[in-house]
Amino acid sequence: MKVRLEKGNLIQILQKVQNITDKKSSMPVLSNVLISSSEQQTVEFSATDLELSLWTQTGGQVETPGSSTVSARKLFEIVRELPQPEVLLEGLPNNKMQILSGRARFELSTIPGEDFPQLNFYRETELVKVDAAALKRALTKTLHSVPADEDSFSIAGTFLHAVNEDSYRFVSSDGHRLSYCEVPKEAFGVLDIREGLIIPRKGVQEILRMLEKEEEVVLGVHEKYVVLRTPSTFLSVQLLDAEFPEYKTIIPEERPFFIMLDLEQFFSALKRSSILSNNVWRHVRFLLTKGVLELEAGNPELGNANETLDVEYEGEDFSVAFNIRYLLETIQALDSPRVRFEWVDQFHGGVFVGSEDPGFLSLVMPMVV
Repeated sequence: MKVRLEKGNLIQILQKVQNITDKKSSMPVLSNVLISSSEQQTVEFSATDLELSLWTQTGGQVETPGSSTVSARKLFEIVRELPQPEVLLEGLPNNKMQILSGRARFELSTIPGEDFPQLNFYRETELVKVDAAALKRALTKTLHSVPADEDSFSIAGTFLHAVNEDSYRFVSSDGHRLSYCEVPKEAFGVLDIREGLIIPRKGVQEILRMLEKEEEVVLGVHEKYVVLRTPSTFLSVQLLDAEFPEYKTIIPEERPFFIMLDLEQFFSALKRSSILSNNVWRHVRFLLTKGVLELEAGNPELGNANETLDVEYEGEDFSVAFNIRYLLETIQALDSPRVRFEWVDQFHGGVFVGSEDPGFLSLVMPMVV
């Protein structure tokens, strides 16, 4: 194999594929990217961790067709630093690949392309056009509540299901907080996902990366996979085989008490209060009295932080504590100038919604301090 590629295009592609590759696997080939070239002056790139698979292509000057696999991360790090706008990739004997640009030359060890797993992107699956902006919004607003690892109390993915005849809901929860975002069904064309599906955390992250620079995307579901395609890229994500908890039961249907807060002012106050928090002392206490919300945070080793915000509140005194990081991430997910904090009592979770952010809700469970 011998191909010439434009450096900028190659960098963009390697940024995509290195996120897919599995760096901890006992199979070294899974940390590699498969590079294939043909007579059509097109170079294809594939990567997989056996649960997520990505295929993309770019134009190039193919001097000798062929295929090989090489470390995605090391190739990216090398290409990023090369001095010239053109890069030559050439397969050498003894499982090596030469990378040339100007007077810079590198050699990387390779694994034969035949040893790379056979990928299936379910190209026969019916794909429908979806609203890329709506999909990106829903996944972005719920990602922060997806647990990093699955355990017996939570599912490390985003649950997508039909709420009614008019809307779908994206839901995530790590057991300490819950977020959901509703989108109209029309945003997903004729896609039928009434039974619901769970996209794993890494899959959500890769879909969002795919949507960063793409305005058109088609999507389909094939048994245990969700498949996305843009004009130049295929992505298949293996869905989680699990049952998402009955999350609706933990959201209080009636939340009789509430206050309205300026989002920027509230976020800034929380951020200042977090300066004195740490992994042990990570709470912020809300103290509500008539017309005032006081925020208390800190720890015995460093000191305390107090700040008061004026609010329209005439009810009884109320006190509750939350994980301050959870609140900051919740507020960052809101697209609204004002945030509404709703509650029942100090034992149920606090609900946060935006005055101009329809369809989004975040529940944060209280802390005992």
